Amino acid sequence: MIQFDKNTDSSDQTILLAKSLSSKFKPGGIYGFIGDLASGKTTFIKGLLSGLDFVGMVNSPTFTLINEYDAKHKVIHIDCYREKNISRWIQLGLYDYFNPNNIVLIEWPEIIESILPKNVQYIKFENIDTDKRRIRSL
Repeated sequence: MIQFDKNTDSSDQTILLAKSLSSKFKPGGIYGFIGDLASGKTTFIKGLLSGLDFVGMVNSPTFTLINEYDAKHKVIHIDCYREKNISRWIQLGLYDYFNPNNIVLIEWPEIIESILPKNVQYIKFENIDTDKRRIRSL
């Protein structure tokens, strides 16, 4: 279980925080990222992927729904914001991603909470000011 509670004052600090925590994100782990729009979720994920030795473009899968990255470990980045139909997620093979080989990162997990396993670790992102964020494990 990852435990932390930090404030960041910029996107760069958010990336550095995630990079410093990246070794704690393990294959088989499912992590839910909770927070308002523009609260730093995707920026944090960019830092995680950097810390996991991924080199390349990292974008939120807002429209593609799922991005896969070959980093130190296979990383699955899911964004539920635009798809609220639970049946569609099941048809897309969501459950296939929940396996011991993948690190699964889910933005807006509350949308599909009813079909998520009980072992999801949640991380909350809160806007404090224009660039200031509070990022903490729950």
